[in-house]
Amino acid sequence: MPSDRETSRWLEAGGLHGRLVVSADRPASLIVCIHGGGCNGRYFDLRSFSFTQAAVEAGHAVLLVDRPGHGASPARESPEPVRDAARLLSDLVDQAQTLTGGEILPVALFGHSIGGAVAMHWAAQSPPMLACLTTSGIGAQPTPAAMAWHSGLARADDVALPHAFFFGPDGSFDWRAPIAIRQSAEPWRKDDVDEVLLRWPHQFADVASRIACPTLCLLSEHERIWATGDAELEDMRRCFAAGRVRVEIAAGGGHLYEIHRNWSAHAERIIAFIEGHIG
Repeated sequence: MPSDRETSRWLEAGGLHGRLVVSADRPASLIVCIHGGGCNGRYFDLRSFSFTQAAVEAGHAVLLVDRPGHGASPARESPEPVRDAARLLSDLVDQAQTLTGGEILPVALFGHSIGGAVAMHWAAQSPPMLACLTTSGIGAQPTPAAMAWHSGLARADDVALPHAFFFGPDGSFDWRAPIAIRQSAEPWRKDDVDEVLLRWPHQFADVASRIACPTLCLLSEHERIWATGDAELEDMRRCFAAGRVRVEIAAGGGHLYEIHRNWSAHAERIIAFIEGHIG
């Protein structure tokens, strides 16, 4: 829930829904957050792990997007739901800009997991006012374990990934994390999973090469879905324009790094990156 110094309202444009949270003060930027699979936009505003609260307290407006087929956004028939979600973002972001008051704000993107792929697709379109991009939990090449799981799917609705794919080792998260994630949990969509595991690895290099803004790509130390070896990380860096990307490991956690013990330091790291590129 927003504090007395914040306002929160739902927006809709072109069938895409989102929740805008703005402080009483003039925000420094609009941070557009795009969630991953098996959840909705509330992933970034979970009790005890709220990136939204941290960002608003730091002086930013936050737009929590519900991707198509998640949260308040209806599903759309599409052979490429991840890529198509990016095509819908501009109108929703424009609507959010009209409600922040005053001049147009610089926009910062933060995409997690499948939402990271959506964010990269949108950034590759060079939207106006995009200042920087941050992703977490999205790499370029899936691990053999992730592909083995995917090849064993028996039914179209059987897309719940193993618990071990999300949480790091004991001690990297506490009892609050599994409880918190239930606040935003939703059924997985197989079309999203198919696209990000089967098509995204072939799209990554082209999409990254067209991203002009400063970019921070974070992958967790105990990531199980995406390959994080030195060679894979260097391959990711080479896909972006020289000097425009940082590909780094977030120490100690698993794929759902936003709900691990060091989530607040993670949030501060992302906010600091954004603040370094909106001036």
